Amino acid sequence: MSTFTPTLLADSLRRLLPPDANKLCVAYSGGLDSTVLLVALSQLRASAGYELRALHVDHQLQAGSARWAQECRRRAAQLGIAFESLRVEVRARDLGIEGAARAARYEALKGALRGGEVLLTAHHADDQLETVLLALVRGAGLRGLSAAPPVQRFGIGWLVRPLLEFTRAELEAWAHAAGLEWIDDPTNEHLRFDRNFLRHDIVPKLRARWPQVARSATRSAAHLTEAEQLLDELAELDWQRVGVGQCLDVSKLRELSGPRRRNVLRHWLRARGVRAPSTRRLAAIEFDMLASQADRVPVAKLDHAEIRRHRDLLYCEPARPAISQEVMSWDTHHELALPGGLGVLRIEAVPQGGAGLSRARMPERLEVRFRRGGENFKASGDAHRRSLKKRLQEARVLPWWRKRLPLLYAGEALVAVGDLWVSDAFAARAEEDAVRIVWADRPPLFAPR
Repeated sequence: MSTFTPTLLADSLRRLLPPDANKLCVAYSGGLDSTVLLVALSQLRASAGYELRALHVDHQLQAGSARWAQECRRRAAQLGIAFESLRVEVRARDLGIEGAARAARYEALKGALRGGEVLLTAHHADDQLETVLLALVRGAGLRGLSAAPPVQRFGIGWLVRPLLEFTRAELEAWAHAAGLEWIDDPTNEHLRFDRNFLRHDIVPKLRARWPQVARSATRSAAHLTEAEQLLDELAELDWQRVGVGQCLDVSKLRELSGPRRRNVLRHWLRARGVRAPSTRRLAAIEFDMLASQADRVPVAKLDHAEIRRHRDLLYCEPARPAISQEVMSWDTHHELALPGGLGVLRIEAVPQGGAGLSRARMPERLEVRFRRGGENFKASGDAHRRSLKKRLQEARVLPWWRKRLPLLYAGEALVAVGDLWVSDAFAARAEEDAVRIVWADRPPLFAPR
């Protein structure tokens, strides 16, 4: 059974830190674990050449949190370590208070990390055991059961957990021997929080029966991390086979086995910043997207995204608010921000002889509307009037974007459709000064094939 010492911490850091990393930033709560980490690092910095900084996150959930921040500042100053306190607002929403506090904490730490710094947190073997148990009771997959990895990318740098091989008891024994003091957060005793319930009620019973349970759980989590890495590598191989641009090929997805198909679906969603859905939700999405008829455009809402199938491809795009049918007036001397995150319209001059709209015949003020159906016009270069619906289909504009295209009118005359087409009646002739419509930050309108 290993016992914590600064020398053993130094060994752990040599294994885990990226090459040439010497700027270390400690997430310092003032509790036992982070106090041990900070003090032990202060004893190593001269010989190891470390530059140390401490970051404290004030969640503002306790009446005494501001005093705790000041106490952490005082103790860091005693050690000669630079200190910064970060205040966050915790909004529980669907994450619960524990999950929301954790999310706010990591977001703040990520934003405070400087170039070349490595963030160190004081997670230990007992934390890993608690995380694995929580993941089990919640029905998590490999990613959840893998618990916290010892090293991971984090913002502009890295996050390293050098204490995972040590238990809480070992850290506390060293702290007492070194005469350390630390802050005891009273909420750590509240059994209404799941982690506290495990820590105070369940884990002691497991340890009484199996004294090495924390280290065993840490070892199992490491095995699961390797298994997860293998699944990620398999998903990347399958992605190369079924990916089309940022989409998934439905026909090729069907050729995969169920487990491999769901694995690449999770991989695809994570790559698009979408949290992996529950097993039941993923099965529903899989059925809806793969079993629907070819002429349908099913949609599934997930997290902050929408998953759609069009023809033989799956798309995952950010969810957007509904578009109002209210007419917008546009003074073309200025930019116009479109609603629903659709981008910005502006007018630019076209070099002489270039194609575009006639500067003389285009009004200075246009109306911006969105499709109601039935629109038709003669576009520049066309011999006849055609319906906008048919033109959008032929151009492979995706169905869910067709009602979000800004239609520019002068009175009842359609002048242009975004920056896609201009009306022949307003198109510049060879001898005329021309302008063009620029649609900045335009969404991905077209099917990739």
